[in-house]
Amino acid sequence: MNNKVSFNALATLMKSLSEDEQRVLLESPEELKKFVGDLVIKIVQNTFFIPLSDHDVAEKLAETTLNWRKLAAELAYTGPVAWKVKEGFTLKFQAPKAGPCYENFQYLQDWNIRNDEPTKNSFAFWVPRLVQGSKSKNVEEQISILAELRQRFGLPEHHLSCFGTAALDSGLILAHFKRTGERTPLNGEWARTDSLDSGGARLSLGGFDASGLYCGGWHWDDARRPRIGCFPLGVDLGA
Repeated sequence: MNNKVSFNALATLMKSLSEDEQRVLLESPEELKKFVGDLVIKIVQNTFFIPLSDHDVAEKLAETTLNWRKLAAELAYTGPVAWKVKEGFTLKFQAPKAGPCYENFQYLQDWNIRNDEPTKNSFAFWVPRLVQGSKSKNVEEQISILAELRQRFGLPEHHLSCFGTAALDSGLILAHFKRTGERTPLNGEWARTDSLDSGGARLSLGGFDASGLYCGGWHWDDARRPRIGCFPLGVDLGA
């Protein structure tokens, strides 16, 4: 929504319309303006994740952003590291509307998921790459790897301290896909989350292929899987 619209893009759109369609637009400008205005409101209301340039982040988070940029460079990533997150995004209902999800996540609608509350107004610092060395590690080992990164890059104590909920992580994954077309975790791999089933097994997200993003891969915290790693994530509330 923040991208500037070029004259050439509008001209190309007009050329794609039939002569009758063009005439209707010219003869009904007020109706067109209202329609477009209503559509803008609908899109804004359903946009929960907004990428920010490093310069758009609040001044109080400038040093944090700089350090996250250094972490992103180590992971060979040059895109946005900060996202403005709006409250209310959920795994079961908003995620299937935000991008391609396997079977529109219909298979998980009756799952009893813990630690998966809707998103809150916040800033999320996130790199869409699994942390190096985080695969084939259990939860304790992955948390230890994140803590080492936090110290090395001088990040706040509450950053890189958890994996993120399935709602938050799925929203970031799908927003990144919408922006770039890239399906992360890359190579069909998976990322652990903080969301749990009723028995305490942990949910993962991944296997993102042409069928969409998968949600599943329940594993206990002591499980080590060669294709399951974790994203670097830090959240500051009150965006």
